[in-house]
Parts: sequence; structure tokens; C-alpha cells
Amino acid sequence: MPVNLLVKTTNLRNSTLITGFHGVGETGYISVSFLVHALKADRIGFVDVAHPPPFVATSDSGLVTPFEVYKAGKIVLVKLEFSPHRTEEAEFAKTLARWAMDNKFKDAVLIGGLDGSLKSGPDGVRVVPTQSYPLKSMKMKHPTLEEGLFVYGPLAVMLAEFEKRSFPALAVLPYASANHADPKAAATAIESIAKAYRLKVDVKDLEYDAKDIEEEIEKRLEETSRSLRGMYG
Repeated sequence: MPVNLLVKTTNLRNSTLITGFHGVGETGYISVSFLVHALKADRIGFVDVAHPPPFVATSDSGLVTPFEVYKAGKIVLVKLEFSPHRTEEAEFAKTLARWAMDNKFKDAVLIGGLDGSLKSGPDGVRVVPTQSYPLKSMKMKHPTLEEGLFVYGPLAVMLAEFEKRSFPALAVLPYASANHADPKAAATAIESIAKAYRLKVDVKDLEYDAKDIEEEIEKRLEETSRSLRGMYG
């Protein structure tokens, strides 16, 4: 079974895709989750896969499924509550990138994280643009990722797909803790994106509640891992 996007809204032309995966510091997940809430985005669909994580949760708005699509104005957010199954990770990333391009999105922003121990210089963010991304006009003044360092995982797969089709996309990579969830690093990424895309969001709560958010995410990851060990062995 291929990866499919089940999205109700048909006209997504000129939208900006924002997504992030569960990587260093959980920055991608934290950032997208925060933006969904801060922008009061509406859920418009889901990502359907052959091997979905066997978990759902509840929120004030109802059931929360593993992979969901949200929209606020011209911003489309794909939120991953869990990582895709390792056998589907690359296909998930490719399908998402191709879906954005096929639906004539304007551009894409991918949020990840870099190991904070590798940080050099005062700027806490690095960016990786595709050749067609208008870095200067978007006022993204962070340095590009240093030569010799690599972007890896599904975010790298998406960047490669975008580059092959000359699609404007940008990875925003704050330096983050490699040992635990890092909401402060996510806040750094959000501030940069909000400035470039004129999003009215305030990261003060994210920074203020950083410790509680970190503990909540770590607890959930531990419970999920324990449940999977019980189910599969």
C-alpha cells in the first residue's frame, strides 16, 4: 500500500508547506505542533500509510491521529505525532514532497535540528535552501550549513525531491540538544519562520514552559517505546 494524502481542500495553489520530523531535540515536531495551535489551524486531512503507529490520542478538539494535515490561510502544516515506520520513512517523505509540488504549492519549509555540540559561531540556526529558494528576499539571514555536515533522514529526502524539480524549499535547522526534547531550539526556528512569512505568533509561552514541555515529550516517548516493546517483543 502506498503512502496517500487524504485531504479535503482541493485548491492549495500558492500555499506554503511547513513540516518537521522527530529528529534532534524534537524541534520539528515541537515547532509544527506549536504553529498548529498558535495559528488556530483547521485540520483538513490525514496521511494514510500501510504501517501506521498503533496509537491515537485525544485533545480538546477530538481524536488525534498519527499523521495530520492542517491549514491556516496559505500555510499548510503536516504534523507527525510519531515517526513513520522505518520501512516507509523515505516513501513518506517523497510522497509529501511530490504532493506539495503537484498541488502547485509556492514553497516549503522543513524544520529539523542540529546537534548543539557542533555549534560554531553566535548564530543558533543554520539553513539549507534548494537552488530556487529566494533566501535573500525572504530575509533568512542565517548562515547556510557548513561544508562537511550532513542533513539526514526524511528531511533530506524531501530536500532532494524538491531540488530535482527546481522547487523552492528551505530546511531551518536550529542547534538543539541531542539528548532530550529542546523547546527553546524550536522557538528559535519558529521566530525565524514567523519573521520571513509574517506569521503572528508569540513563542514566549513555549520558552517559559520549556521544561514542562520537555518532560511531557520525554514521558510520552518512553511510554510509546515501552508499549511497542510489549506488543512486538
